Amino acid sequence: MKLVDLMIELVMLLQILEDGLPIVLVAVFTVIVAANAVWCALVMLLPLKQTVLVENLIDLIFDLLIAVGYPMILVCYCLSAFKFDRAKLMINQAVFPQGWLEQSASTIADPVQTVVIYKTLNSLRISSIFNFFTRMGINITLWLKCQRLMNLMENPRRQSSSVYPRHCRLAASSLVAFAIFVIIYVEESTRTSAVACHPHPECVINARRWLMLDSLTQCPCLALIDNNIAPKTYSEWMDPKDITAKVAHLATMGLLQIVQLTNRKLEVLPEELRGCTDMRYLSLVYTHTQTLPVWAKELKQLEYLHVEGKMTIGLVKLPDDMFDEMSSLTTLHLGSNLALTQLPSFHGLTSLEMLVVAVSLSLLELPAFDSLYKLERLIIGIMPQLDSLPDFLPIHDLKSFVIMDRGMWCCNGS
Repeated sequence: MKLVDLMIELVMLLQILEDGLPIVLVAVFTVIVAANAVWCALVMLLPLKQTVLVENLIDLIFDLLIAVGYPMILVCYCLSAFKFDRAKLMINQAVFPQGWLEQSASTIADPVQTVVIYKTLNSLRISSIFNFFTRMGINITLWLKCQRLMNLMENPRRQSSSVYPRHCRLAASSLVAFAIFVIIYVEESTRTSAVACHPHPECVINARRWLMLDSLTQCPCLALIDNNIAPKTYSEWMDPKDITAKVAHLATMGLLQIVQLTNRKLEVLPEELRGCTDMRYLSLVYTHTQTLPVWAKELKQLEYLHVEGKMTIGLVKLPDDMFDEMSSLTTLHLGSNLALTQLPSFHGLTSLEMLVVAVSLSLLELPAFDSLYKLERLIIGIMPQLDSLPDFLPIHDLKSFVIMDRGMWCCNGS
């Protein structure tokens, strides 16, 4: 049973390293796993009274730390680490009209802090079959140990034999070696991945992997954020820094899940992004992007897509079948794409909750809302060529509908 426990905990630790969680949380989980192994070794070597009861009680405590204690520590960390200017948000909500981007809390919050908290809390979700079995495994072992401890307390005579072999130096040494290996592996994974990502300050979260010397040029980046929200000169605004090569390099390992760029030139998405099949968040604001590649539809795990152009340059065309398989997309924001005349079908957007289409002066019509069953917020702004709206009948739970600058679809524009 203890071997199964340690293997499940090791798998969970590896997942925490892959998720790039803050080093404090990594250290806490590492200490729990290593202490669990060392405790077993001590039980084997030390003469303890009521050994069976003590063994089961301590085992239960360690399982509770993994299944209940650690998630609570994780949530407490997020609550203490997240700082937000609520007074500024209240001012924005009072000053800016309903539907403006400035009313959103995400425009005020520190993007790096937001992404770290998002990734940290997201690690609590059961997001894969493998993750499901590890969580179920730790909970099943916890339940079995609770049952065993209750039976021992009800019938003390069952405490006659120890769960672990007594005075077995080989087994105890193996457990101590396991604890040392776990600590060294975590330390080296943290150190070598930090070395690989040091030249790339835009990578705000990276997977913690033990990289060999020949791999130290490849940063296992999970989140790339490069925002220039206050250009100091006119040339910085009109001709921003080209970040295409940087994005391509950080996407080489296929691990990128979050890309957020503001006022950085990325005219074409590099081919390397195609391999980032676990991409969840893509925000391209003032990036001079005129089109998205035909393979963009392969980003099936995408949950958030924001593409905003400038008055001088923006999206011109999107692939016709781009949204056909994006069933995970919950937010779609397209703004200031003045030359865009047509949007792809919304047929695949069955999970879409928020749709924003604004300042699209050439857009003639919106696709049918037939699949937007879960749409809750709809914002349409400054679309003078739009002469009608799709049927709202398929939308079951629309909570907010904001229109800015009436167009031909309403009252002949008057």
